[in-house]
Amino acid sequence: MSAEPGGPRPVTGFPDDLVALQHRWTRTFNRLATDPPADGHEMRMELLGLSLRLDAHPHWATTEAGWSRAARRALQKYASAAPGGEEELVTICVDGRIIAVPPGEAASRR
Repeated sequence: MSAEPGGPRPVTGFPDDLVALQHRWTRTFNRLATDPPADGHEMRMELLGLSLRLDAHPHWATTEAGWSRAARRALQKYASAAPGGEEELVTICVDGRIIAVPPGEAASRR
């Protein structure tokens, strides 16, 4: 986000409950990406429900910039660096298979 006058202000913090929701979303996404159950319907539904709760969180109504993709990405980065956080894996296609790798490895695997 831009720190220029008149532009959106950078996000410096998020409420604990929003960070906890993001932690749950990331753990669920990573689990689904690395070890999907035979029928991952329930896990995908949980991920969808967490996404809806993240997007509808009251925090977005109280910030000057509001909800945006950039704000969600800032939340993901903030939550991964916060205590209890983990990085979201990246899913890529390698030799016709979908695999999950840490973000730093994705570019070297393509």
